[in-house]
Amino acid sequence: MSMKLTNIHERTCRFCAFCKYWYDPTNSAIEPVGGSSGFWRFDMSKEALCMKTVRMKKKSWQSCSKYECKIPY
Repeated sequence: MSMKLTNIHERTCRFCAFCKYWYDPTNSAIEPVGGSSGFWRFDMSKEALCMKTVRMKKKSWQSCSKYECKIPY
């Protein structure tokens, strides 16, 4: 398991792991880091179906123009 640390409040953070269309109902690929600072870790080895891009399997570190963050600010 390869985890990457990121801040979801940055405009450049558009990883599939944090997208509401990336099918991970239990959010097993992501975990918060210390409260509400906006820092999260995600597992770069996970794959899931994208419900927006013709149900293609995408890796957690990928991104696309249809990204919408599933984490409430």
